[in-house]
Parts: sequence; structure tokens; C-alpha cells
Amino acid sequence: MPDVTTDVKISRPHENISLSETESHHISRVMRLKAGDPIVLFNGRGQSWDAELAGLGKRATARLIKPRPAPPAAPARLTLAIGLTKGDAMDDVVRDATALGVAEIIPMVTAHAVVPKRARGDDAIARWQRVAVASAKQCGQLYLPEIADVTDVADVLRRDIGTKLMCVEPALGGAAVSAIASDSILILIGPEGGWSDGEVAAARAAHCHTITLGPLTLRAELAPVVAITRVWSALTS
Repeated sequence: MPDVTTDVKISRPHENISLSETESHHISRVMRLKAGDPIVLFNGRGQSWDAELAGLGKRATARLIKPRPAPPAAPARLTLAIGLTKGDAMDDVVRDATALGVAEIIPMVTAHAVVPKRARGDDAIARWQRVAVASAKQCGQLYLPEIADVTDVADVLRRDIGTKLMCVEPALGGAAVSAIASDSILILIGPEGGWSDGEVAAARAAHCHTITLGPLTLRAELAPVVAITRVWSALTS
């Protein structure tokens, strides 16, 4: 059944939920659904229900039928902070990080990052939010990440988070990801140009652990996938 998002709390059977104009347009014009068709309704906060379309229009409505089983809780709250990448690579980062269950994504300004104008402001955030929703629908992920405003790396390092991990090249003294015992983790990944010496020094002063993802040079949009996967593995090993 098609997945449809709503930003409201889903509470009881037979309740009618009003859908957004964007979802309503997608349902009627792209998916060509009709009143009475079954859908899965989810709100990005772990709730999902079997539902059916009750009415179409500018704001379609859906009638709740029964809740679906809640997904297991994640072993930790995972925040991904990544230096802004070129082109559309940030879209790939958001798509994959959403599928892998990251709770927050922070696009960063770093010394070696080229920050395009379109990466700043509400339009960029709105685009990345749409990418996250599409990713969640495609893979059945019931949690949508918070996507922060573009933030300077120095401000990210000042965040009060249990465990901070900065991915660096092996030559900079990074260690392999090992067992982690923390309920709040921050992963920092640099842009295509890598970290500056000052940024690595500032990270260590902020009690970041420097880790390596192996001897190969990974594309900036691939590194988060590898890092997130290894951190989840370390948390559950």
C-alpha cells in the first residue's frame, strides 16, 4: 500500500485525518488514488496506521482503521553533521541517513567546504525535508530526521552530546570504530576537501574521538553511510 505522511498526532480508529496539500496533490495527480483506496499513514515520529482515503480535493482526508506495530527503539540518538557538499550530493546524504535512522542531520560550514547560495535558507531545508520524506516512504522508515539550519562546525562542536566522533584519514591518527556505550552520539564528516588542521585540533579539544573508516578514500556522500552503519554495529555488538 502507498505510504502517506501527516504531521498530526494519530490517536484513535475511525478518526479522519486531513492531509497536506502536497500529499493530496501527489495522491490524486501522481498516484491516481480514489476514495476508498487503502493507504498507510505515518507521521514521522514512529506512528503508522492502516487507513483508507475518505475524500479527495485540495486537502484530502484519510480514515484511520488500525495501528501498525511500533518499530523497535533505536539503541541511541544519532546526529550526523556533515560539511556541505557540492551539487546535489547533500540530497543523497539526507536520503541515505534517513533510511539508516539518523535522528538529526546538520549541514556544516567548514574551512574547506564550498557553500553554494542554494544551500542556505529555508528553500534548502524544505528541499532536504522533501528528500527525507521520500526516502522514508520508499524504505518504510517511520522516523523522519530533524534537519538543522546550516551551522558552523565550531557551533556543532560546542553541542552537549554524549559521544562525539570525527571521521578523519588514518594519517591523522584515527582509530577504527569500536564498541560504543552511549545513548547520544554525534558523527562529524568533513566535505570533499577534508578537515583543516585547526578543525581537527578543535574537535580533539572538544573531546571528540577521531575515527577512520578504513584505508580507502570515500566520496563525501558515501562516507556517512559507512560511518552510520559502523556506529550502529558498534552499539549492538
